Amino acid sequence: MRMLMEFAKGDTIRHLGLLDLQRTMQRALRRSGLPVAYSNGYNPHILMSFASALSSGIPGDAELVDVALGEERTEEECLQAMRRALPPVMQPGRVRLVDDRFPKLGKLLTHAGYRYAVTGPDSEALLESLASFLAKEEIMAVRKSKSAETLVNIRPMIRKLEGAKAENGVTLDAAVSFTEAATLKPDLLFATLLREAGLQETGCRIRRTGLYTERDGHLIPLIEA
Repeated sequence: MRMLMEFAKGDTIRHLGLLDLQRTMQRALRRSGLPVAYSNGYNPHILMSFASALSSGIPGDAELVDVALGEERTEEECLQAMRRALPPVMQPGRVRLVDDRFPKLGKLLTHAGYRYAVTGPDSEALLESLASFLAKEEIMAVRKSKSAETLVNIRPMIRKLEGAKAENGVTLDAAVSFTEAATLKPDLLFATLLREAGLQETGCRIRRTGLYTERDGHLIPLIEA
């Protein structure tokens, strides 16, 4: 049996790196009293993995961790145990129990959702530029990896991009491709949007709002796959 748990990475720990997040989650799992499964060998560790690493500096509303359990428990028992074990900034939202044969989350993940809180004098001009930006069939940008820089057309990677006025600027909600073959990083999307609109750097806070898979042409939360 495996426990899929959706949890928050709050604003106050947005700079927490992946290794620190892993250690925090492992300690919480030990404190929870749940029958987590361990690897074999001289240095056994909890069998767990995150659906996707979240960049340092970006908070997340619905991150996902996959944990192997050695004994059966109910979803409510798992949820309450983890709510007691995790700090307020990492509280779980929901838990789903699946069979060991259930696919790994990384194989199901196809899209990620982001919200941009944009401030500054050019924020409304950025909002007004969305329609012309999305009307383009080709939007070229340099995508960087550890080994190379590649010029790619990011337009097919943008599933959704909507904006609205906010109290101190505007908010943009995006859903972008998040697969091994085509991942669009949120900072690259924002930088390209500014460039195409002919605007200078402006204040922006990014948060990840969800992880999704595609079914019958629709995006559904990954935990519901």
